[in-house]
Amino acid sequence: RGCQSTPSYRQPIIIAIMLQLSQQLSGINAVFYYSTGIFTDAGVKEPICDTIGAGAVNVVFTVVSLFLVERAGRRTLHLIGLSGMAFCSVLMVIAMSLKATHLWMSYICIATIFGFVAFFEIGPGPIPWFIVAELFSQGPRPAAMAVAGCSNWTSNFLVGMLFPTAAKYLGSYVFIVFTFFLIFFFLFTFFKVPETKGRTFENIAQVFEGKSQGSMNPTLMAEKIPSVDVNNIDPVKESSSSAVFNIHFCKTLCFKISYSHPYLLLPKTGSNLI
Repeated sequence: RGCQSTPSYRQPIIIAIMLQLSQQLSGINAVFYYSTGIFTDAGVKEPICDTIGAGAVNVVFTVVSLFLVERAGRRTLHLIGLSGMAFCSVLMVIAMSLKATHLWMSYICIATIFGFVAFFEIGPGPIPWFIVAELFSQGPRPAAMAVAGCSNWTSNFLVGMLFPTAAKYLGSYVFIVFTFFLIFFFLFTFFKVPETKGRTFENIAQVFEGKSQGSMNPTLMAEKIPSVDVNNIDPVKESSSSAVFNIHFCKTLCFKISYSHPYLLLPKTGSNLI
């Protein structure tokens, strides 16, 4: 409720929902739920073995992503994962369409499915949970995670229920649907999702407010910097604020002395005025 009613949280909550949708609408659970049938349609003789192989790739690249997430950044890995999955889905469609005339296309299909899973674990698998947790401060974070989890499982349910029907009507071209989703989520991530690696919640909030990182509020800046009348200060080479203050103090003191006791500032005989 607080995330939806507060304007500063509207854009982060939209990003959180979209990232969770990018995870499920990428088609990964269509591969996991129906991988045996997909491998059978691709002409693989031992589909169960390849299904186990897809699970092994899933585990391996989950570990790989742990080492990459703090080096490459969340947004970068998510973009790489989405683009890689889109490329693999296109190759998957081509391989499944040509498997009847080219038997070796079944191997291409296996490789593209393994690549599809690998890119998922690099980007859309873990990254949405990282970013969602870092977009919100401690107060609204539980509500935001609840909304994100709800959208994740809802889209997961829809993919699991609708994929068999889509595969029945689209056949080998069923993954084209996921390709369009992946391209859309890639563009959304590129233009809307900020990088959260190594940044505080305040820095991220400034991005949503349209401010550049490290910029200061003009009101706070005015309070921190004292005003100085430049007409009362001669140009000086010293950049130190203490030097400027001393010069201004000396000039004021000399003015008061010359006004009250002008004879003290008269030059002696033979001396030069500076």
